[in-house]
Amino acid sequence: MKNQKKPIHRSLILGSAVFITFMCLLLSIQAYLTYSQSLYKRYDDKLSNILNYAVNRIDMDDLYQNAITGQKTEKYNDVQQLLNGMVDDFELFYLYSLFVRNDSIYNICSATSKAERERGEEDMKLLELTDAYELSEIRKFAKAMTKDEISFFEEDSDWGAAYTACKPYVNSLGVHFGVICADISISDLHKTVNNYVMYNVLLTLGLGLLFALILFIWLRRNVTGPILELEKSARHFAEKSRGKKTPDELIFAAPDIHTHNEIESLSNAISQMSKDMRTYVQGLLEAEAIARSAKEQAEDMTNLAFTDSLTHVNSKVAYDKTKEALQEQIANNTATFAIVMIDVNNLKDVNDNFGHDCGDKYILGACRIFCNIYRQSPVYRVGGDEFVVILQNSDYKNREKLLKNIEREFQKTANNTKRKPYERYSVAYGMSEFKAGDNVDDVFKRADESMYAKKEELKGRQKKNA
Repeated sequence: MKNQKKPIHRSLILGSAVFITFMCLLLSIQAYLTYSQSLYKRYDDKLSNILNYAVNRIDMDDLYQNAITGQKTEKYNDVQQLLNGMVDDFELFYLYSLFVRNDSIYNICSATSKAERERGEEDMKLLELTDAYELSEIRKFAKAMTKDEISFFEEDSDWGAAYTACKPYVNSLGVHFGVICADISISDLHKTVNNYVMYNVLLTLGLGLLFALILFIWLRRNVTGPILELEKSARHFAEKSRGKKTPDELIFAAPDIHTHNEIESLSNAISQMSKDMRTYVQGLLEAEAIARSAKEQAEDMTNLAFTDSLTHVNSKVAYDKTKEALQEQIANNTATFAIVMIDVNNLKDVNDNFGHDCGDKYILGACRIFCNIYRQSPVYRVGGDEFVVILQNSDYKNREKLLKNIEREFQKTANNTKRKPYERYSVAYGMSEFKAGDNVDDVFKRADESMYAKKEELKGRQKKNA
């Protein structure tokens, strides 16, 4: 009597509903975990690139002196302009730099967005004290200052909840004196994840309802023992699927039914539903993997275009991009740089007498020397035997001394008779500094002329010694 109060069709409907609900829940959880991890990874990469870009453009020793003395330099104003531009260009919530002392936060240099400037807000003052953070949040920044890598965490302040990336400021002596931080709105991040998950829930639910409708129509007919077996299989699948994390584990074991009627079709339909849902989730994961692969390939192609294949210094393409950036600095009256033009001597003789393999070694050996001399400046290979160095940071300050180092180091190798001929490197070089009224090509041309004058001088010495 107890079993008669529970008709088979009612049990089948209940079991199928549980199955579909569980599948929707499981796929939704999996979609949430997969997408949120991927999204956080993309935000981590984006924020890391932004912070690395900013740090590479900042003179750390100069900024350290600003933070110690409380006095702004011209380069400090350049940093302020850099951050103000970046916060709008990269659509950041906030971009700022600070240091923590005695559980208090002091501003070093913080960006003011265009919208804030239009509202009349001004840039924060150097060493301005802020009380917008709780002690627990302040200690997160203090901990980030001590690390040698970028830190990521969620933080809450008077300006709102944010997902934050912090990179330590480290001067040339290795002193950690602050952090630069980039924020994105945590509400926007959560909204993106929730919208994606809701889309997947609705799509999965729609598929489930479609198959549920088919199941309901079939259950209108008279059912017997085979449908009970089908109901047991569905219930077993729901139990077996609990806690599974991957689509390959969600396999429906259809009962062995050969009724050649609606019951057998129902069994086949439920089995197919499991496969379609598993295929759907696998398709989502494969699409995400393809997207990641395409991004990585694009980054690889960019790196190849900007890197010389032989010497692994910057390429002619990279130099052209740098010229554009320098020209913008000139237009903004913020340019301070010098150009060193270097031409590798005797390359044709080495190629003709010892072969192009030795010629490549000759170029590499010479390149290694001046790369070691100009450690703080980018080096570009702009021709077969021509290189350009754009002096900046401490290399610019020590430009005359470093030019003498070039003379000294290459004299050593050129005059060292113990070396093989293709290891006795010789170069001609010339340097020119940017002056008011110049463009980048003007500076390049003077450096090139100076280099050719040096080349003629070296030829004269060789004839005299011959």
